[in-house]
Amino acid sequence: MWSSFAAGAPVHARVSPVPRVTTRATRVTRAWSKPSSGAPPKQRRTRGALPSLGGQERSGRIGQSSIAAAATDEPQNKPTLSPAKQMAHKPHEFTLAGLTTTSRSDRYDLLIVGCGPAGLSAADRASEKGLRVALVDPKPLNVWRNNYGVWVDEFEALGLGDCFSNVWPKARVVLDDDDPNGIQLDRAYGQVDRIKLKNKLLERCVARGVQFGAFVVDTVTHEENGSVVVLKGLGNTPDSDSESDSNDVTTVHAKLVLDATGHVRKIVEFERDFTPGYQAAFGIVCETEEPHGFPLDEMLFMDWRDGHLDAKFKAQNNDHPTFLYAMPFSANRIFFEETSLVERPGLQFDDLKLKLTQRLAARGITVKSVQEEEYCLIPMGGVLPTLPQRALGVGGTAGMVHPSTGFMVAKTLLSVRGLVDTLALEITAGAGDEQINATAVSTAVWRNVWPDDALRMRTFMCFGMETLMELDIKGTRQFFETFFKMSQDIWGGFLSWRVQPIGLVKLGGVLFFKFSNYMRFNFVWSALPFMVSFIKNFASAGNTFDSQKWGGMALQKNDQNGRASNVPGQGPIPRPDSAGPKKTQKNPCQTPITSSPLDFTALVGGDVDKPRVASALRPDKEWIEFQQRKVFKDQAPLVEVLPRLRSGDFVDAVVVGAGPAGLAVAAEMASRGITVGLIAPDTPFVNNYGVWLEEFDELGLRDCLLREYDDALVWFNDSDPAGGIGLGRPYGQVCRRRLREELLKRCADAGVKYLPGMVDSVEHHEDGAPSVLKGTLAEYDEDSKQSGAGGGSVGASEFTEFTVSASIVVCSTGHNRDMLRYNEGPPPGWQTAYGVEVRIPGHPFEVNKAVFMDFRQSDPELEGEFEIPGADGIWRVPSFLYVLPVDKDTVFVEETCLVSRVQVPFDELKRRLYRRLKRMGLAVEKGNIIEEEASWIPLGGTPPVSPQRTLAYGAAAGLVHPASGYSIVNSLRRAPRFADAVVAGLKKGGPTEASARGWDVLWGDEPRRQVGFYQFGMELLMSLRIEQMRNFFTTFFSLPKELSAGFLSNDLSSSKLIVFALTCFIQGNWELRALLLTHLASAGAGARLGKAYAHPVLKLIEGTKEDLSSKKNAVEALIRKTPPQEPNFSSFAKDAKTAEQQGMMPGYQGKDWWAVGSVDMTMDDGPVERKRDDDDDDSPGGGVGVGSDALASVANKTVEVLGLVPVVSGNNTNAPSAATLASKTPETSMAYWSDGSAALVVTSAVRRTGLRHDELYGSERRKFAQNNALLNLAFGPKAVPSYLTGEMPGDQGWDPLAMGAQRDIIKLRERELIHGRWAMLAVVGVLVPETTARLGVFGSPGQHWWDTSLTFIAGELPQLTYLGETIPWGVVWLPIIHLPLFLIAELLRTGKYKLPRFENLDRMYPGGKLFDPLGIGANVTKNDLAVLKTIEIQHSRLAMIATFVFLVEGIGWGAGPLDFLP
Repeated sequence: MWSSFAAGAPVHARVSPVPRVTTRATRVTRAWSKPSSGAPPKQRRTRGALPSLGGQERSGRIGQSSIAAAATDEPQNKPTLSPAKQMAHKPHEFTLAGLTTTSRSDRYDLLIVGCGPAGLSAADRASEKGLRVALVDPKPLNVWRNNYGVWVDEFEALGLGDCFSNVWPKARVVLDDDDPNGIQLDRAYGQVDRIKLKNKLLERCVARGVQFGAFVVDTVTHEENGSVVVLKGLGNTPDSDSESDSNDVTTVHAKLVLDATGHVRKIVEFERDFTPGYQAAFGIVCETEEPHGFPLDEMLFMDWRDGHLDAKFKAQNNDHPTFLYAMPFSANRIFFEETSLVERPGLQFDDLKLKLTQRLAARGITVKSVQEEEYCLIPMGGVLPTLPQRALGVGGTAGMVHPSTGFMVAKTLLSVRGLVDTLALEITAGAGDEQINATAVSTAVWRNVWPDDALRMRTFMCFGMETLMELDIKGTRQFFETFFKMSQDIWGGFLSWRVQPIGLVKLGGVLFFKFSNYMRFNFVWSALPFMVSFIKNFASAGNTFDSQKWGGMALQKNDQNGRASNVPGQGPIPRPDSAGPKKTQKNPCQTPITSSPLDFTALVGGDVDKPRVASALRPDKEWIEFQQRKVFKDQAPLVEVLPRLRSGDFVDAVVVGAGPAGLAVAAEMASRGITVGLIAPDTPFVNNYGVWLEEFDELGLRDCLLREYDDALVWFNDSDPAGGIGLGRPYGQVCRRRLREELLKRCADAGVKYLPGMVDSVEHHEDGAPSVLKGTLAEYDEDSKQSGAGGGSVGASEFTEFTVSASIVVCSTGHNRDMLRYNEGPPPGWQTAYGVEVRIPGHPFEVNKAVFMDFRQSDPELEGEFEIPGADGIWRVPSFLYVLPVDKDTVFVEETCLVSRVQVPFDELKRRLYRRLKRMGLAVEKGNIIEEEASWIPLGGTPPVSPQRTLAYGAAAGLVHPASGYSIVNSLRRAPRFADAVVAGLKKGGPTEASARGWDVLWGDEPRRQVGFYQFGMELLMSLRIEQMRNFFTTFFSLPKELSAGFLSNDLSSSKLIVFALTCFIQGNWELRALLLTHLASAGAGARLGKAYAHPVLKLIEGTKEDLSSKKNAVEALIRKTPPQEPNFSSFAKDAKTAEQQGMMPGYQGKDWWAVGSVDMTMDDGPVERKRDDDDDDSPGGGVGVGSDALASVANKTVEVLGLVPVVSGNNTNAPSAATLASKTPETSMAYWSDGSAALVVTSAVRRTGLRHDELYGSERRKFAQNNALLNLAFGPKAVPSYLTGEMPGDQGWDPLAMGAQRDIIKLRERELIHGRWAMLAVVGVLVPETTARLGVFGSPGQHWWDTSLTFIAGELPQLTYLGETIPWGVVWLPIIHLPLFLIAELLRTGKYKLPRFENLDRMYPGGKLFDPLGIGANVTKNDLAVLKTIEIQHSRLAMIATFVFLVEGIGWGAGPLDFLP
């Protein structure tokens, strides 16, 4: 692809007309029998149409390839959102002779498939030998895509010394950072001029009468004297890149067929699975800002240094090393390539891009422009084709890639000579020109291509390749250091296939002799699993070398996904229709590789694929208004369906809002005999609703489904099957029009009246008097009736005020909170989603299956708190893909954030969605987008005050599932019961009783407990990182379906929810258990859950239930523009501004996320003012997002997005951090939120003690004798010993025996601390069994904590009893499990047993997952940790005293600590 520096002028193509023999295209079954003399004609069907691809081989240097385009029947996976940068080339300008008519009596001597270097050089050689030659290729005159690097002496020996575009007299190999000079290779290296080489070969072929055809091969049928090849025309013009299938076929007869299609492997047969290693490389031709610094007379062959890599990539590079390959052309123009020598399977291109970016940054090289990109994937090693066979092969398809290096082109061009010379000799030696034994000829040719010595050489090289793949970076460096320090004849001969088998054995011996002891051991260890297969094939010149360790009896090196380790969030995401682990894997080289998801240009200076600060995004308010004001012509206006409610009318009940919940509850109340009015803007249903099929079926609304899906799929991890994991639960997409029509029909049948308008105020009067609603009315005339739902606007001819009276007012305004009173408490979490319905022909999603959750990452994660300087525990808020296929060419895809403390902006979700689709190879074109959707759902938060005179229903009443966002089914399901209660209350006791009963249905004791549990779950989910989120849902969907489905459907009672939680705890792993426990113990979520379950008791104790009857004579007024609490959108705007002021990127959270927005917004730039006139929104969905005005004060903030580390600049450098904000009002923040970690629970506990660091440490700390006059008088200044300086936790200046003065005080402290920890365990170990025995739960009254015995039974293991109860296998697990674990932990802590992961531990406070599994000390501040240490030592001292007392009680009186209780 480096044509911009290749010599020779690119010219236009001209192809002469091609005579055709047109037949009906037939594809026959392939017969896999070996060729034999006299056998009947054998037909073979190709795998799809056969692309005529010549020379996919790249060679010269250690392998490169971008496979030329293959015209196949299979859809090509070509990500088009990040196109490769390739230089535009016009085709070569030659007039080519077309194919002529052939028959069984008039055949071509040789038909070559593929016009790459291998195919074209074979045509050149064969025509020189006087053979009649035809060559077919879809684009025979296109410029070769691949670049070829070769040793100059090899090409000169082939007579091609004039086909170089650049030559370097020497090369260099650099091994590690300690020796930047490396090893100089005094062997000239050259870059092949692709255009000049192809022009030279084409010119000779045209002059010698070679005939060409622009075809792909459809089928090949082998007969006794030749082969019949059916070619499929593409219908392309020579000077066009476009191709279109043609139904016409051309039949060609040839004596022999030569497959030169490169790595596509379409014609030659393989009798065993092809399992090569892969060389992967990503390269760029670029111009640099400053001189790049590479010497112009030298190319860089290998640079294995990795000191520039970050910790993540360095760990990957240890097992999967890569090197830099560079060819300088001028001071500022150079080719860089990051190359993986060989892996099985190949490394991901995105990883190579990122590593190249880090390498260039470390060298101080700034890329000014990228002129061309190159993607190389070369199969190396593996089995050869079946030898012999009727189809001939050359180049990549015949296994001519050097299995240890990737070199190929020189070997191929040399092999072509022997192949063609043998073929010409065999054909001319036949009895007649058309009567040859094709099988005998092909056997002779294959024997010449792969003689025994060549097979042995290849076996040796395959053995070397497998050994190299087993070496880590250290072993790889030592191998190449030894290899290139040998004489040039040896290493050069090996790279050029010139060393014969006996020489290869000597080479192996010399290498082993020169290796260091370390390398000898590692080399033998790496080679041993393949040694038996190597010896067998090397001795017999066989073709059965086994690339599996120990013949397949060992686990593979790579992970279960079958790919080398790559960074999460990079590389392709497997499509649902891709081959799974149990299917035959697709040949990765079958289609051209021209791009990868990650845009390299963006990495070196662009902003593609990178988040932006919130103030730079489109305001979410605009997105929400866009969603609310959609136009749907198929939804009839309400005024055309429902009778009119007029200003001044009185009805029994008014429902405010005409969404699904409002229509459903209005119809239910009206059907119970009361008059009902509906007031709302005349708008359509705009949101897409997904539901579980059985739920809508139970509601009798299955006819309202637009689509039904047999199953819903989930993906939790990148390692999940490509086809997903089925939940075994049918799913459906609601038809908005049908559902609206059904609900409106119910309203019309029940007599519901409608008034189009917006309610501005509600006044509730004394009991018995109707409530008064006032607002703005949109009056319709006949000419404006077409407006409304379908038209997207009210279409009013005149606006007037209206007044309506009603006994009951039901607010069903969605997420608007303006007409209701809500309790004080934490702000909500936010679920946001951006989706599109789009035409993607042949998309990979099964049309009968929905995708419920795909948690495979769209972006890489920031892992680890301290990996990136300044990133103080920052992580990306998880999001997932949700998919509803429409048909085979249309799909609805949506990126969803399940819940976040601060709303993830729609533009950020849009970016994630498009990046995810790009990584799946799916291109979205703007013209193919049918509909966009922006979904915005507040989750959780405070419930409405209940009871209150204004009733609520739907989302306004908190019926949104706080942990999932589901609401529509819940709202439709509960409408009948709610209507029953309200109507019965109205008939029995009037409006007050109706309100009380309605609120009891919505927020009675049982619903409050349920919602409290769901909100507990929501707050847990809000705190989770991606791996924790995956862990949770893996456990969740493995629960019994009754529990998981019941949780999502709001079907579980409060007691069943406890069972659900216990089952999660039991089935989850220890990490999930720790998260659940710490979240439950938190001062925020855990306390609220406890209050929800204890609500009936708290009502009795506190007497806080509001008695509406006491307000009979009161007047309550609710005004929409001055609501009783902060609107949802205002809460979000405040949180978004606070987050950005704290330097947080949109879509990210930090460990102090719970503090954002929970404090007073008064800061240096003043408080956030609520401007009701500006914020007013009359649309029915309610609420808006943050606009640009809300973020104007921080618009000048810059963020370093390359490292994804927020950096605040300008005047905002003093913006308060989350921790600073929390410290201003610690109880407020802590009371509202918990981040699901032990650290926050502990932080809350520390702050509640009131202890401060300066009170416990230093010279001014609290001391034992500080205020004791008697001790000060007795000891004077020595009351506090001088060696107690206040540096150690718990130092109160008290050491009456002066023990610290005589011995090492640090050792004494260590012993005190260890004894204290054991004592604390002992206190628990005494009190718990004493309590269980006293209560008869475990043991019986009168037994004590020391009652332990062994019971010996003949022929059985002794039985361990405790408190009279038998401990199963106690004698076994105590000495075999507990004691060894204790011993290992102590050995690791003290450093007597060393493991790399546990080296240099603090003996007293080792920390880490082994010694601090709950992470209590991992994420707290330094001062809080110091307070924790003091608290621990104080408890330790108390526990040691208590343990001593327990011992005295037991030994002296035989009594336990609880025996003194009555």
